[in-house]
Amino acid sequence: MRLQFSHIFFSLVVLFAAPSAVSAQESWSLGACIEYAKEHNLDIQKGRNGLLLAEVDEQQSELAFLPTLNLNGGYYWNFGLTIDPITNTRQPGSRQTLGTTASSNWVLLNGGRNVYQLQQARMNSMASLYQLQELSNNVFLNIASAYLQILVNEQLLEVAKGQLEASSQSLKRTEILFENGALSKDNYLQSVAQVSSDQGNVTSAQNAVVLSKLMLYQMLQLEEGFESFEIVTPEVDLTASAMSGYHSEGLVEDAVGKQPGVKLADANVERAKYGVKLAQSGRYPSLSFSAQLNSNYVQGLPYFTDYVSLTTYTLVENPLTGSIEQVPSTINVPDPASAEKYTITNQLQDNWNQFLGVGVQIPLFNAGQTHSAVQRAQIQLDNATIDALQTEVNVRQTMERAYLDAKGALALYEASQASAEASELALGNAQLNFDTGVISAFDLSLSKNQYLAAKSREIQSKFDYLFKVKVLEFYLFNQITL
Repeated sequence: MRLQFSHIFFSLVVLFAAPSAVSAQESWSLGACIEYAKEHNLDIQKGRNGLLLAEVDEQQSELAFLPTLNLNGGYYWNFGLTIDPITNTRQPGSRQTLGTTASSNWVLLNGGRNVYQLQQARMNSMASLYQLQELSNNVFLNIASAYLQILVNEQLLEVAKGQLEASSQSLKRTEILFENGALSKDNYLQSVAQVSSDQGNVTSAQNAVVLSKLMLYQMLQLEEGFESFEIVTPEVDLTASAMSGYHSEGLVEDAVGKQPGVKLADANVERAKYGVKLAQSGRYPSLSFSAQLNSNYVQGLPYFTDYVSLTTYTLVENPLTGSIEQVPSTINVPDPASAEKYTITNQLQDNWNQFLGVGVQIPLFNAGQTHSAVQRAQIQLDNATIDALQTEVNVRQTMERAYLDAKGALALYEASQASAEASELALGNAQLNFDTGVISAFDLSLSKNQYLAAKSREIQSKFDYLFKVKVLEFYLFNQITL
């Protein structure tokens, strides 16, 4: 379950973190590993980019409230019969024209679509933030688990070395007894075999340490040599890990609401609510304001500075007399002698035209698209609500399991600790009996194997309990105190 280990890394950071430089020459603390992963882990970098994309969408939704502004233009070569954009008449021959347009559109009302899009974008940003936190927690959890495994393997290696040292000392005594005839050759050979077996155990333990270090090294994607990679071994005090009051209902309820998974689910519900409103906005009319400014230029268009008056006569029949009469009319025509070059600048200045307008769009029928969009949005809201409830239940169950796991791990650690102490006493007694010839080397080897198994269980249960109680503490308090 993804939420089960959310934020576990914080507990381990407090537990194991110690000042340490992240260099090849110094040992790495868990805190240093976490800090390095924050900046260099590829999954976290990708998740951070997802958050940046959500923030870009949010910014674009804010800018959607502003009017648009566009500037268009083009220069054209026309051949053959064309339409003069100035006189709007058909003109033969080739010519060059220039057209420019500046336009703006401002949506005044659209059923609240822009408002709902902005609110939904903000919920998307919050959801992306919580997703990044969960992703980071999973990465850090894997790092913490690998770090913890190194500590376990290092302690198992110390136990194996201790056993080898004890076997080597026992072999020396056995060899003296054998040379003096106080011990059979069979017992002597069994002592030799025990030393060889313990040497193999040390080699296996060393390999386990190297492999666990390599796993953490590869998780961090380090560039320096693996040979210099070492970690800090912290001092661990389990006596301070009491769980008194950790199971109170009020404490659990308060802790549930703090989990990023729960916050993510709640953000998804709010996002789905705005999705329903956004779909419903398609049922309402929209109102927009438009403005446009145009001008153009035509190559070769004549321009005259002076005009002359011409009188023309129109023949009209007098309805009273029936005679034909001349009706004079005066018109102004360009003076050919005043013709000048009509430049692009002059034409653009003279040909400006503007318009302002308000447009209304009332949706009546769009083949059921708006109705279907509303239905889909409502179903998505229902699913998001169910997911939020399920997430809260899962988190609460995870906390319950974490408490029971910690209790069970504590009981197992106490039992394995007692077993290891008893096995150690039994091994000491067996060694004494072997030295006095009461038991054989085989019996001594059996006692050593039993002690080694008991000590290994103690180490494993010790760190298992430590891990689980710190997980529980973080769920409840979001901090760890030792």
